[in-house]
Amino acid sequence: MSLAMLMGAGIDISVKALADDYGTAQIVLLRAVMAVPLVLLICHLQGGLKALATPYWGWQLYRGLLTAGANFGFFYGLAHIPLINAVLLAYIAPVLIVLLARPVLGERVGPHRWLGILIAFAGVLTVLQPGRFELQPAALAILASSLCWALLSLSNRRLAGIVSTGVLTFYTLPVSALLAGVLTAGAWQAPAPVDWLLFAILGICGGSAHFFVAMAYRHAPAGVVAPFEYTTLIWTALAGYLFWNEQPSSWVWIGGVAVIVGGYLALRARD
Repeated sequence: MSLAMLMGAGIDISVKALADDYGTAQIVLLRAVMAVPLVLLICHLQGGLKALATPYWGWQLYRGLLTAGANFGFFYGLAHIPLINAVLLAYIAPVLIVLLARPVLGERVGPHRWLGILIAFAGVLTVLQPGRFELQPAALAILASSLCWALLSLSNRRLAGIVSTGVLTFYTLPVSALLAGVLTAGAWQAPAPVDWLLFAILGICGGSAHFFVAMAYRHAPAGVVAPFEYTTLIWTALAGYLFWNEQPSSWVWIGGVAVIVGGYLALRARD
């Protein structure tokens, strides 16, 4: 999961660098296209491409739609708010994993976990700063993206041992590519040569992140794996400061700490 979050930081940084010049749909499209060769190689090494023919179609359509929601929501949000704010808001995803663990996985959510959830949501409200209405559409898009990511993560746990990680990773791509292709038609912007490198990094990091997440949930329970999502804060905070001179307000950091503490309590509580 730590490797997945390093790759996730690569996604965030690349998207932030591209967002001023390209629409969200084009970024989603090229991210998916660039990831295909790497993911096909992973599938080949894990037993051959024939496994792609029997992927549990219903599950993969569901996961593809969740991936599209996660990508479109987060990439749109990154284009409109600072990188570190976006990442801190996205940290509600591990808390949502706990909240959804009972209906999806049948795991019990006791009083200590509810306490952690409440602390984390208070942190989200602090980061959101509801009085600043101009930020709400982008912030809400990131929260919707986090919900999609949480459900996608739980589906990894449900399919662990049934479908290979390579197949799980591959089928996160087609739905996003199809939707993004439709939305990009007539609005294509030819990338500059240096931007092709960023799109390639985006695709490689995207394919690798989904693979490592699927592998993590294959080998450990959701409550053990999810806290490692917080490691991406190290890379995104550093990049936001170095590349965009982002210096979040004290309220953003206070809210972010509350989200992380609440998420950790919710994930590690025994009841």
